Amino acid sequence: MLTLFELTFAKVIVWLPFWPYAKLIATCWLVLPYFSGAAYVYQHFVRPMFVNPQTINVWYVPWGKKEGLHKKEDILTAAEKYIQENGPQAFEKLISRNKETGHKQMSHYSDEDYGYSSW
Repeated sequence: MLTLFELTFAKVIVWLPFWPYAKLIATCWLVLPYFSGAAYVYQHFVRPMFVNPQTINVWYVPWGKKEGLHKKEDILTAAEKYIQENGPQAFEKLISRNKETGHKQMSHYSDEDYGYSSW
């Protein structure tokens, strides 16, 4: 992660005289078990992405309607077409229904599966 950051912003980092010291401190924080930096990064940033994945369906395909399926449509065109065909109230109802049901993938892991014990 530090190397990716360093390679991306290499031209800016050259002008920062304290960069090697900041990199040393960040590496020590991540690596040394006393600070549990890697565990903190995993628990607060990486694991929530896998435990609660949020998928967004951005393609509206009007199944059963013969016209409009021959060309590719982006999401705004599809939304405008849906509003024209069904009205704005139906579009708002569709959005609120998706928010209520959640449409999230289920995870088979519990919070206790990857618990960390202190030394």
